[in-house]
Amino acid sequence: MRKFIFINMLVALSVLLAACGGAAMPADTTSSKQVNIKLETNPTPAVKGDIELIFTITDDSGAPIEGAKVDVGADHPAMAGMGMSGQATEQGGGKYSIKANFSDSGDWKLSIYVRKAELDYKEEIEFPIQ
Repeated sequence: MRKFIFINMLVALSVLLAACGGAAMPADTTSSKQVNIKLETNPTPAVKGDIELIFTITDDSGAPIEGAKVDVGADHPAMAGMGMSGQATEQGGGKYSIKANFSDSGDWKLSIYVRKAELDYKEEIEFPIQ
């Protein structure tokens, strides 16, 4: 009989601990991105051929990030080996631009690397070419 009570108490304790430990932590809604990148193109909308990519880069408070090294890579996931990379030129006021040739339409993936002092940030942007 003692064994039966001990097993029941053990099972009850296990169920109680599982119920208490299963609560999910609330999501942190106060965090923001370290860097914000806004993309514009010339021409708009982006079409196959030569395009200027213009990035407006700001910090989490909205202040422009100036004097950064901004490297840009583009890959066409549907076409292995099709891509480009280069360094964007600073235009002032947190704007950086690079000219690229997109030889095929479809969905491209841009990888933007922003580096300045302790800042080392990467963001990927889905980029459709018409």
